[in-house]
Amino acid sequence: MHILFVGKCCPSHTINTIIQKTGKNPGIQIVKFSRLILEGFVHNNSKVNVLSNIIIEQAIFSHHHKECFENIQYTYLPIIQVPIVCQLFYILSSFIYTIKWALKTKGDKIILCDIFANSSSKGSVAAAKLLNIPTCMMLTDMIAPPVTIAKDTSKWWWNIFFKMRVRSQRNSIKQYDGFVFLTKYMNDKYNPLQKPYIVMEGSVDHKFKSQPILPTNTSRIVMYAGAIEAEYGFDTLLKAFMELPLKDVELHIYGDGKFVKQLLAYQEQDARIKYKGVVSNEEIIKAEQQASLLVNPRLSNQELVKYSFPSKTTEYMLSGTPVLTTKLCGIPEEYYSHLFTFEEESEQGFRDKLLETLSLPSDELQLKGMTAQKFVLENKSNIKQAQHIQQFFEEIITNNRK
Repeated sequence: MHILFVGKCCPSHTINTIIQKTGKNPGIQIVKFSRLILEGFVHNNSKVNVLSNIIIEQAIFSHHHKECFENIQYTYLPIIQVPIVCQLFYILSSFIYTIKWALKTKGDKIILCDIFANSSSKGSVAAAKLLNIPTCMMLTDMIAPPVTIAKDTSKWWWNIFFKMRVRSQRNSIKQYDGFVFLTKYMNDKYNPLQKPYIVMEGSVDHKFKSQPILPTNTSRIVMYAGAIEAEYGFDTLLKAFMELPLKDVELHIYGDGKFVKQLLAYQEQDARIKYKGVVSNEEIIKAEQQASLLVNPRLSNQELVKYSFPSKTTEYMLSGTPVLTTKLCGIPEEYYSHLFTFEEESEQGFRDKLLETLSLPSDELQLKGMTAQKFVLENKSNIKQAQHIQQFFEEIITNNRK
């Protein structure tokens, strides 16, 4: 099977270079999510090409680039970084590159598009319709303006731009032959024509080998890695942590977001809070293994959590470090026997559960972390998840021939 993926994806060394040059997060989690699945396809004997819209140069105009890594051929689409022009350019260039890929590729083929790479996906889907190639959409989050983008209400065009983008993404749904969703709730919301779909909440790297890493800090570490947004429960978490009567515990936070300014103010008030900024995924994984407890304070009372499976859940579990999280309805019930959960999402509830969990014997904490790691490696590896998706693709290809 030949698979063309259209979306934000690149090898880990490329994204690390972007971080080093810019100091910004170009989307580590979505890039890793996509890359793991693509590597799973390759391991299952599929041929994989990528049309990536990730920006690897900061120039106004960037030529297309190519690289091959782990038997995946990456093509970085050319880009003119001028509003509206860049979107039209993505549509045109992805259309042309998809035509070229299709004409030189023999045998079964299918195109998998990330809906959030909407412009480049439009070009590829148009080419696919022209050549009768089946297409699937991968939806990794709710179709709405992301909370990680700063809303500038003083500029009238902000609302217009995002309303147009959301409308365009919703209209694009009708063009696809099938869907890869992260949660079961997405099917009710985004599949009105009841086309074929599969739910695949996440995956972990089958090559992961747990290695003992000696702590570099004398204190126990509670750690968070990801988007730092008020909507993700940070204010509650930080206030709860500051109330902990434990002097040998530190809270380490990695990532970026609009809440960083407030986070730095909390750091000034409590020396146990440490903001670590944006670092490579390799550094994140190492830090997760050194931590005593990993946390996700994302509040469950928001509508969007039904349509989201936090990728940090499986990454946290893979580390072998115990995980404490809010109970989100987008996470299947089978996960929760391997996780600690906050019973009450309030300052007091967070404080009490943190204190209770950190007071458990170290061997009990270690066992919880190890069973979680075993669960995701045995059931959610990128090889197994890719197998499920490929079987689904075969059904789509067969239906397309009829």
